[in-house]
Amino acid sequence: MHVADHGGAPGAPTVLCLHGLGSSAVSWQRVADALSSDHRVLAVDLPGHGRSPRAGRSAGMQPNTLLLQRVLDQVGPAVLVGHSMGGALAVLQAVARPADVRGLVLLAPPMPRMPWEPMTPELALRVALCAWPWLARTALAARFRRLGPEEHVRRALALTCASTEVVDEEIRQLLVQRAEAGGMEDHATFVEAARSVGLLVARAAAYRRTIASAAVPGMVVHGAVDRLVAPTALDQVAELQPDWRTALLSGVGHSPHLEAPDEVANQVRAFTRTLAATHSHGFRRTGTPRLDRPRNLEDVATR
Repeated sequence: MHVADHGGAPGAPTVLCLHGLGSSAVSWQRVADALSSDHRVLAVDLPGHGRSPRAGRSAGMQPNTLLLQRVLDQVGPAVLVGHSMGGALAVLQAVARPADVRGLVLLAPPMPRMPWEPMTPELALRVALCAWPWLARTALAARFRRLGPEEHVRRALALTCASTEVVDEEIRQLLVQRAEAGGMEDHATFVEAARSVGLLVARAAAYRRTIASAAVPGMVVHGAVDRLVAPTALDQVAELQPDWRTALLSGVGHSPHLEAPDEVANQVRAFTRTLAATHSHGFRRTGTPRLDRPRNLEDVATR
């Protein structure tokens, strides 16, 4: 497992960043630049992403939770900052081992999906492909060969960002380099991880119970023009975790850490400043979520 260490002042709060589907630790570079003056900032590459090889490991949510625990065993308790899939992983970790999670900052996390919710054409295509893994891997490989790494990254950013123009050029080139270095393993990782996240979201009742049972402080940051996860997701957050803070960023899409890294760093900084008092008195709810704690993580996570 590769973990990028961006440094930080001795004794500063530790922040562990978890990337989204198909991304890697390099996506956190600008957030780390803005935050490492008063935080220790780490960013992990999950298996099959960035510099962490699959090495026979699964890309599913439950196995990644177990691997994330091994990282936390070494770096100590941390605030988990997760984007999209990484946000869902952070929630699962907080439920499994709350003592190791000082708090959660979730950027555009996938939320429980109700049967009547409409899908965008882009999201519907990805869901359909992931229903047939072999077909999905073949289609992704063919598309990548046709587009090339530059256009592949450009289209991915166009889907997840409100505007690709705001993405730092150095970060864009790092993403292209990573795409060039990948191969069929990258496509297999993407499909397996996407299927796992899709099943988590589809099992809405169990996933809602899991979110409601996370007994740590948290906040959710969402882009107002997110095309993959509707901003109405914040309504679910308010229902399931009444004590969590929320922030809606104007003009931002599904990737706040790429589109508005300074603002994300400010949100994380403001959140961690509230944690000292919270942890000194213990985290207690003032609101009451409606749902009970799930029996175990296997209710919502796939192997």
